[in-house]
Formats: sequence, structure tokens, C-alpha cells
Amino acid sequence: MRSGRVILWGAAIAGISLTIGACGLFETRKPTKPAPPTTGCRPLTSSPTMAVIPNVEDFYGRTGGITCYTSLLDTSFVFHPDPQDSAQALPQTPYVGWDEVVEADVNSRIASQQDFMEVDFQFEYAPAIIATNQETRFYPYQLRLSFGGSPEIVRYTGKADITFKRGNDGQWRITDWVDHRGTVSDSTWGLLRATERP
Repeated sequence: MRSGRVILWGAAIAGISLTIGACGLFETRKPTKPAPPTTGCRPLTSSPTMAVIPNVEDFYGRTGGITCYTSLLDTSFVFHPDPQDSAQALPQTPYVGWDEVVEADVNSRIASQQDFMEVDFQFEYAPAIIATNQETRFYPYQLRLSFGGSPEIVRYTGKADITFKRGNDGQWRITDWVDHRGTVSDSTWGLLRATERP
């Protein structure tokens, strides 16, 4: 009987100690900017998966990466939004004429306003279509960012069908980006782009 009381008292003291000690362990903290990439813009002569995609992940929407991101865009670049995003924007038509100039400008606008940015392309959801000097790859993505000192991090998710072409200079660039809504209710990267187009 005495040993049962000792065990019960020991358990009670341990429980109270853990409760008191755990206070503050799970408080929300303000996000910090991710460390800048350890390397500069990767050479675009290697491949889309070894250079272009990692460059987008590391340099999209970052003031120090504007030149790198712009170098990833072919002069024939076109962005195609998800059809629901186009319908949601009506009567405005922010996606009309979305070429490499518009894409670079929107990237610069996002970079000048954000104070936290994280881009992640996940494992491809469909097999790549590979031809001579051209590849189309299919990535689910997640982009998280906060603007103007706001502690709120907004998440954008969806799928991107990205076509890359190797130019006469041997460099791979993005020629076509088709955006799709994902399976969750988050906004797409296309909706973020549309809100930042002047």
C-alpha cells in the first residue's frame, strides 16, 4: 500500500513538473528570412532539374535574385493560368499578354514587398516529356510568403506544367508555364501573380 502511494505521488509530481516546464514550448514565432543560397545562380547549361528548378526555388521573389530569375525566362515565355483563376478574375483580365517582360516585372514587385519567401517544387506528379532540346515537367508546388512585416505567412499551392527549351547558346530556359489548382483550397501561384501585376 505504501509503495502504491509513493508511485502515485511520484507520478503526480512528474506530471505537474512537465506541465509547468512545457509552458511556452509551442508559442508561435515570427518567421525569419531563409538564409541566402550558398551558391549564385546555377549555370543554365546543365539541365532543367539541376539548374533551372533549383534557381527558381532559391531566387524567385528575392531582391538579390531578380537577375538570376529573369535569366531563366526565354523570350518566348508565356504563362497560362488555371481556368478557374481566369474566371475568378473577371471582369479584369490580368493574364492577357503574360510574357517574359510581365513575368520579370511581377517577380520584381513581389521581391520588393516580401519579407519571407520559400518556394518548393515537390516530386513530379507525371512522367516528364523529353525531346531533343526540350523538356516538359510536371511539378506540384508550394510557395509560402509574408508581405510588409506581417507575421502571417500565406501559402500558395498547385501544380505547374513547365516547358524548358535549350537555346542555341546551350542554356535551358522556361518557355511555357501552365498553372493548375491543386487538391487543397489554397490559392495558386497564378493568383499571386495576378494580384501583383500592375
